[in-house]
Amino acid sequence: MTRVFPFYSRASNSNLESDFYLWPAYKFNKLETPSLERRRTRIMFFLYSDTVETNRASGAWVHRNDLWPFYAYRRDLDGSERWQVLAVLDPFFPNNRSMPREYSPLWFLWRCEENHKTGATSRSLLWNIYRRDETPQSKNFSLFFGLFQYQSGVEGRRWRVCHVTVKKKAARAVGPES
Repeated sequence: MTRVFPFYSRASNSNLESDFYLWPAYKFNKLETPSLERRRTRIMFFLYSDTVETNRASGAWVHRNDLWPFYAYRRDLDGSERWQVLAVLDPFFPNNRSMPREYSPLWFLWRCEENHKTGATSRSLLWNIYRRDETPQSKNFSLFFGLFQYQSGVEGRRWRVCHVTVKKKAARAVGPES
């Protein structure tokens, strides 16, 4: 370990590495085991944080990147991604799964989620003033909290205004011509 606090520090052993410069301006931690590699870079505690965890056996990885209060990005082991503009509390509770679900809708401006396993995507602007959800089988679009809606899928397409269907078109039958 070499340390001249608060200007510089570098410590390491066979599994861990830790560096900082002008503490708390820049901090870097690295953990390496036979099954896991974890790297975390932080600037000014939670102002900026970038964490990558890699499972060395499977090659799966998790990535989290936050720039408080501007954005939060997360990629899970299954490949699902979530990106949000205006993340007020999310960077302070990085491992709390209920925070984005329960409180983030209060202050986010733009949210984008992608589930790579199912192919589903969801995008939302300003508390669902604009929202678009897609799966490989369907598309849903709404404006002004659902007052104007468009839905399409295997059953057909439909337009709704104020939750009243104004136009509906059944799906065409696909098959061999007779």
